[in-house]
Amino acid sequence: MTLSPSMMAFEGPDPKTFLSWEDAFQYPIPAVRGMEKQLRRDIDSNREKLRTLVGASYRDLLGTAEMITEMDGRMHDVEALMSDIGQRCNARLIERKGANLQAWSREVGAKNSAHFAFTSHLAVLRSCPEVISSLLKTGGSVLLAAKVLVLSRLLYTKLAKLSNPPPLIETIRSRLATLRRRLLGKIDRRFQSLKVEKEALVEAMCAFSLAKSLGPGDVVRHFDHLRLEALSGYVSEATGTPEDLLGALQLYVKTLWDTQTLLPVQLSQALGKLKAVSIFKSLESHGLIELNLDIYKRWIGEDIKCFTPYIRHDDLSQAESEEKLRQWARKALKTFLDGLQRRIQNVQDPVELMQLRKQVLELWLGHHQPSLGIDSAEVLDGLRTVFIERGKVLIHVRGAALKEVGATVDGTIQLWQEGVTDALPSLWSSSMISMGTSDGGKAFRQRLMDLATGKNEPLQNVIVQYTSWLQSIQAIEAIIKQLKSAKWVNDIDVDNEDDLLDNKGMLLNEDDPRTLEVELGKTLVDAFAELENALSSVASKMSKKQRGQQAVFLLRVWREIRQCLPQSFREENLGCKSILHLLNEVAKATFDSPLDNCSSRIAKAARIIHLPARQLWEGDPELPVLPSPWSYRLLLETVQSMADYGTDIWSPEAVNMIKRVMIEHLSKLLGNNYEVTLQVNGQVDGDVNKAEVSADQAERSSEGSENDDISDPSPTDTKSNGALANGDNLDSEAGQDYKIQKLLDTFYLVNATAVKGLDDDDNGLVRCQRSIIQDVALEPRAVERIRKSAAEYWTRTSLLFGLLA
Repeated sequence: MTLSPSMMAFEGPDPKTFLSWEDAFQYPIPAVRGMEKQLRRDIDSNREKLRTLVGASYRDLLGTAEMITEMDGRMHDVEALMSDIGQRCNARLIERKGANLQAWSREVGAKNSAHFAFTSHLAVLRSCPEVISSLLKTGGSVLLAAKVLVLSRLLYTKLAKLSNPPPLIETIRSRLATLRRRLLGKIDRRFQSLKVEKEALVEAMCAFSLAKSLGPGDVVRHFDHLRLEALSGYVSEATGTPEDLLGALQLYVKTLWDTQTLLPVQLSQALGKLKAVSIFKSLESHGLIELNLDIYKRWIGEDIKCFTPYIRHDDLSQAESEEKLRQWARKALKTFLDGLQRRIQNVQDPVELMQLRKQVLELWLGHHQPSLGIDSAEVLDGLRTVFIERGKVLIHVRGAALKEVGATVDGTIQLWQEGVTDALPSLWSSSMISMGTSDGGKAFRQRLMDLATGKNEPLQNVIVQYTSWLQSIQAIEAIIKQLKSAKWVNDIDVDNEDDLLDNKGMLLNEDDPRTLEVELGKTLVDAFAELENALSSVASKMSKKQRGQQAVFLLRVWREIRQCLPQSFREENLGCKSILHLLNEVAKATFDSPLDNCSSRIAKAARIIHLPARQLWEGDPELPVLPSPWSYRLLLETVQSMADYGTDIWSPEAVNMIKRVMIEHLSKLLGNNYEVTLQVNGQVDGDVNKAEVSADQAERSSEGSENDDISDPSPTDTKSNGALANGDNLDSEAGQDYKIQKLLDTFYLVNATAVKGLDDDDNGLVRCQRSIIQDVALEPRAVERIRKSAAEYWTRTSLLFGLLA
């Protein structure tokens, strides 16, 4: 590639390749000028770099110079001090001072050594109470306080042996005795504390051993005794809080763990260390300024300075420690379970009881450590048993409260006031009209439902009481459900606890809820059986006059109870026997008035010679197509009477019951009507035994006296129904027409009172109908026409009798 002249013009020579200055001028002038400019730029750049480098080094140089100057001044000061010290540390001067001191001691100190020793002992003894008191007040080491107490005891013994002991030491002795009790009390409180650490506990045990000169066995015995007392104190008061129970269990677990950890190794080692160093040297090492041991130690006797406590630190073997732990654990567990059982007797709320159970079991499972001689399954079973037994008691108490509902119903029946107890507020009352429609008219709709279901004030009182009881049972059911889904900590990892770990969930989440469920089921069965007996007893006490309204009230009570049964009790036949009796009473009371009116109308119709509706007969032969007015009015009045008692009680079973009552009484009424002799033109129509008629009337009269609901025709009515038994004359055709009309009425009433499942042989009206058919001697075709006419008319008019249809 060939470079153009313009490109070569920009290329300059490299000055580094020049051998002399003359080589620079061998190039063209532009190249030389460019080389000049480049050299000048390099010179300026190098000048700036040099200036920067020199400036930084100069500042460092100044700092170094200042440090050198300062070090020189310090060296001069040190040399001056060393020179002064050398002048003062004259070996000959020191030797002379030492010789003079020894000579003074031989001549002066020997004469007063006994006095100085007495003074030193007394001075240290006087300081000991202040030191102990200060340590107790400020929360100092109890072991150090015990050591001071031991030193004070040695000093007192030394001074007391003098021929003339000072009276002051007795005062000091009394004060030391008080301080010793305070020290032991503080140690006891530390033994009973839940928050004490292991190191502090070992220190307290050593202090107790020093203060009372006891071995490890006695110390452990005292420790176990105090822990058992503390545990008993937590659970002894019946008015304590749940935190006290948890504190007692926590203390039990902590004692097991502390005893197993500290005994016998750590305690024996700590007591052994006390014997390794004398009490005096130990206190001296702590630097207790108040004792001034550095001043008085030269005058204190060697027996005191070299005293070490004699404590048998090895008198508690591993086997003895384990046996003591087993004995204490069993005794403490029994104490705790007894106290727990007494304490929860005051717990009346199952929710609170189960919360306490959860806290106790979580504490045991979460903080328990495997201990020698302690069966974890036994402890767990003991805790479970206590709470389950109390839960059973609460379930019995809650279940037994159902009898209060029966007592309320009984009181309502006993204090029944006609027109007051059974009164229902009017739909058009001022309170209903002025009722607000907020919240979607919820209150208004509820009021309408209450009116439609007959929930007046007495019934509402029963409902409120039963609802309160039901909510308490539902709370127990919810608790049992929560027990099944509770979660528990898995804290046990030791091989010998595997069974407990595997079965823990089954015990706590399956066995316990199942036990409570079974107990709740038995309790509810007993409670409802007792309630059923109570309501049956109330039903037997109903007054004859008000038995209808009272039976309606009891039916409504049964309805509300059966509609809201607990989940744990599903008995479909609850109260069926009593309800059937009440339905029968209501049916009889409902039909009393219509039956009396019907008897009067039949008697009145029997006095008429010719049938009023004879002209409305149709067909060939002419037969009736409409029932008599008395049968229609009978049904209409029956329905009205049913409505008066309340439309809410007329269930299908209740309607069937009143139909059965109607069949029973109408069959007697219509049957008697045709058993009486018919006289036509003075002749007897048929052979009728008058003795049987009189006996039948007497029987009906006796039944009527026993039961107010049965209103059989009176003798006068019987005469009237007896087709002119009162002396009136009917021709044979009129008598036959009367019988045919009665046959249609009977067919009509059979349709109106049809009961599903009732056989014709058991139906009194059907039997009466067959008797009439035999009596009128009509052709089957005519009878079938009458049957169809009655069925068609019932089809057309059945909707008029809504409750009965």
